[in-house]
Amino acid sequence: MRYQRIAEQIIDDIRQQRLTHHSRMPSLRKLAYQFDVSMTTAINCYHHLEELGWIIAKPQSGFYVSSPLLEHRTPELPQFRSQLKTIAYQPMARPLTPTHSFQESGIHYQPSVYEPGPLGISQLSPEFMPTEPLQRSLKRGLKRLGQQLHAYPDRQGDPALRQALEQHFSGYGFPFQAQDLVITGGCIDAVRIALETVSTSGDAIAISSPCFSGLLELLAGLNRQVIEIPSTPEGIDLDQFEQLLKTRQIKAGLFSTSHMNPQGISMSAAQKQRLAELANQYQIPVIEDDIYIELGQTKTLPLPAKYWDKEGYLLWCGSVSKTLSAGFRLGWCLPGRFFTAFERCHGVNHFGVSTPVQAGLADFINTGQYQKHLNHVRVQLQQNLKDYRTFLLAHLPKGSAVSHPTGGMVLWLQIPHLDSQALWPQAVAEGIDLRIGPAFTTLSHYQDYVRINAGWPLNDEIKALLKRFIALVC
Repeated sequence: MRYQRIAEQIIDDIRQQRLTHHSRMPSLRKLAYQFDVSMTTAINCYHHLEELGWIIAKPQSGFYVSSPLLEHRTPELPQFRSQLKTIAYQPMARPLTPTHSFQESGIHYQPSVYEPGPLGISQLSPEFMPTEPLQRSLKRGLKRLGQQLHAYPDRQGDPALRQALEQHFSGYGFPFQAQDLVITGGCIDAVRIALETVSTSGDAIAISSPCFSGLLELLAGLNRQVIEIPSTPEGIDLDQFEQLLKTRQIKAGLFSTSHMNPQGISMSAAQKQRLAELANQYQIPVIEDDIYIELGQTKTLPLPAKYWDKEGYLLWCGSVSKTLSAGFRLGWCLPGRFFTAFERCHGVNHFGVSTPVQAGLADFINTGQYQKHLNHVRVQLQQNLKDYRTFLLAHLPKGSAVSHPTGGMVLWLQIPHLDSQALWPQAVAEGIDLRIGPAFTTLSHYQDYVRINAGWPLNDEIKALLKRFIALVC
């Protein structure tokens, strides 16, 4: 692809020291002009260079040549032929912890016996959250409601919040109409309703490999079968996905497209466009779980695959659970051509979402506090990921690989000869909360993988926790 060829030329310039460490890169507009390409191609080029570690974005300043990270391995992406799997479901308490690797018979979980810690759940530290401004917005939102406070919630969602979200995402170059949006009880709730809207019990759903364990739990609870699609450096193997569409082996797709959990990959713009085109061409719905889209490290928001959806076959789901408040339990969905069925399913199950919470969030967005918070927290997360990665690479066993995400808040570790199933009970005994590789798959891959949350600053307490974890794997 053109952006890769440009990136290769820039990497060669860095290696030959024509571009030196810490030197400023051309702006995106200048790069596009220099190589006579579109802004999309320029963005993809810099995004690719960031993923490889050759450049870094500095807020309010631009892009700079960074110390290349290619001397450190990133986790392997197992390649395989996709196959149908059944997930065995058992009621459980959080956090999810597999008792053994996923076998042909399915997945089995057991309740956790300790409180979740900062390395386990993908979540930002409370110290990064704008607690007081958020409380003020909630108070103003309540005041605005007046007697409407006592009415049942609007089934589609508070019009003021839907309008605020329309304006917010339009500012990123992703326009939609407030009337097309449905407010839900979080992103996972939006995904659940979407699955119930476009599929039924026993249907096969295509997912990425590895896949967020919470989505696997959801699919198991809904009695859906799954077919894992291998990940690639650019996203997922869309050729295999298209083959499944051609042969009608799946009823729908379910993919994260930006800063995937756990591997940290973002689909390229070209992949997202092709994903949308495939869904429209074969008229098979694709659910886009985009909960991390606003937690990238660049000022430019990556467009979702929904942006290229011409016929409405993508159901785009998002939330503020990762960016602002998990306790709000507030998300949304653009269901496209499935709007009527989605809204009906949502209304029957929930009768709407808390009106005061919606009013508070609308105020927080409209006053500019949400964008201000996002600008701040992106910088913090970028520093966190760099600090964690540097610390882990310095202390993990020789040959270990650590992902290099350009967004989100988790790191995907591959440790030589690790038996993560054996690690798990040892970590429990040490009071260490983490997620082991087999929790993210229905296959036998990822036995030597671990996921670490980097949403907390790397202080002395976190360093001590990481050292205890590292002692178990050395």
